[in-house]
Amino acid sequence: MCWRIGFVAAIGLAALIVLACGPAGNSSVDSGSGVEVIPPATERPAGLDGFLQLPDAVEPIVFPWSEVTVRRSTGDLQVGVLVANSGTRRTRGLMYWTGLPPQSGMIFIWEDGQSRSLGFWNRNVPMDLHVAWLDEDGTVLGITTLIAFDEQIKHPPDEYYHVLEMPRGRFEELGIAVGDRVLIPQTLLAR
Repeated sequence: MCWRIGFVAAIGLAALIVLACGPAGNSSVDSGSGVEVIPPATERPAGLDGFLQLPDAVEPIVFPWSEVTVRRSTGDLQVGVLVANSGTRRTRGLMYWTGLPPQSGMIFIWEDGQSRSLGFWNRNVPMDLHVAWLDEDGTVLGITTLIAFDEQIKHPPDEYYHVLEMPRGRFEELGIAVGDRVLIPQTLLAR
């Protein structure tokens, strides 16, 4: 238990350092690269862990918390995300999560920065999900529905670089659609 507290404290301190050295405001353009940069969120929403129903025999996995900006035709929207940026985190994904707070989801990021075509399933996930397949610049290429506990693999419409998952129906509620862009903080990307 003590190592978890120390680990969480270290992550929080690192995030504060990044914010102190990073850009101010919700988003900006890095004049050297032309890439939009947004600072990561540091505070997990109260009650988030109440949605996780982890069986006793399953080891817990700590997911960092951040925010992404969704650039929609109707305006920008901040979405809180659990960050699946390692093999262990991506494999676990939203397994055992019964829901998520409003305006939140999970972002899947790969370290190699390469496109992929692997599908997703909903094994051990007790809620229906919508999966947004994202291009390299975060453009939503397509949205797929995953049914609770379904182990059938669903494939993307095209190769993708990142994935944003949210409980089924949240994309519609928030006005997120194919063609919108998900801006991921540079601090979360491997490059």
